[in-house]
Amino acid sequence: MTTPYVAKWYFAMALDPIHIGSHTKELGIVDNTVVRDPNTNLPKFPATTLAGTCRSYTAMYFPEKFLRETKPGKFASCAGKTGEEHTDHCGQADCPVCVTYGFTQDEKIGFTSLVQFMDGQILFFPVHSMNGPVWVVSLNGLNSLVNANILQPDQLHIQINPERNHIQTPVRNDKINLGWILLNVTSTDHPLTPSGQAALKEYGVPDELLSHTVLVTDKLFGHVVNNNMEIRTSVAIDPHIGAAKKGALFNYEAVPRTTIFYFQAIYKDPRNFEIGGKRLEYDYQWIQKNVEQGMRATEYLGLGGMTSRGMGRTLFLNLES
Repeated sequence: MTTPYVAKWYFAMALDPIHIGSHTKELGIVDNTVVRDPNTNLPKFPATTLAGTCRSYTAMYFPEKFLRETKPGKFASCAGKTGEEHTDHCGQADCPVCVTYGFTQDEKIGFTSLVQFMDGQILFFPVHSMNGPVWVVSLNGLNSLVNANILQPDQLHIQINPERNHIQTPVRNDKINLGWILLNVTSTDHPLTPSGQAALKEYGVPDELLSHTVLVTDKLFGHVVNNNMEIRTSVAIDPHIGAAKKGALFNYEAVPRTTIFYFQAIYKDPRNFEIGGKRLEYDYQWIQKNVEQGMRATEYLGLGGMTSRGMGRTLFLNLES
């Protein structure tokens, strides 16, 4: 019996602040907020953003798929959403974009995506302290790594009470501030055993980050994250006078650089599907290669919005060579 899918966990690091807007206006200090998980109120990286970005960047490696002329003055692309005439996606059985990410040609002809993205969750969040930058992780974050079989239970070394606002870190032995809040250090032991740290290094998590880890409770983690988001201010420029437009000042928040997030992608076996009456002969590796090709481009082209304002560059840490 063969497995109809292969699941892989990906770890990624923000090289620049990342803004994935919620497209909502809220009363408060920020005009444009990032999208958040409704359960935890923590910023997240939506699967739709990850899938759409990877699809677009994968297509860029194949110019004839990214933009092709269908008739004089008319262009189509396999990269994005199909148009009203449903002719944008080529739908060919050898297309690395349409086969990998799915396509729609009309109401009756379509093909499901062979990769399923899950929402990305913050694992390590950078905060300034009296000892320089540290990376905060929650109890739930470490336990989720165990549930995902990324870590083993005996690779955790947790010494804090989940009901107390104490922290565990090897950085300092008395008190340490996380942004504006000063907290007691309960234990100077690292929350991960040496083998646990080595396991995360295998996924590409930097050693400098692991050596400056601060473990906090789940309740405290949300406060630390939401109070240390990056907030930027922009203004619209009047092109006629080259100065700021009156009343055009706005600000937006972003997940700060060096944040580590992780998510799961599930690859379906293409050999279980057919296009145009012909069974696909590709394997998992072909689908994964196409997706990871798109992931690599985020290191330069970015993820989310405001990429023209110095935001979005993202490095995926554990891609296949």
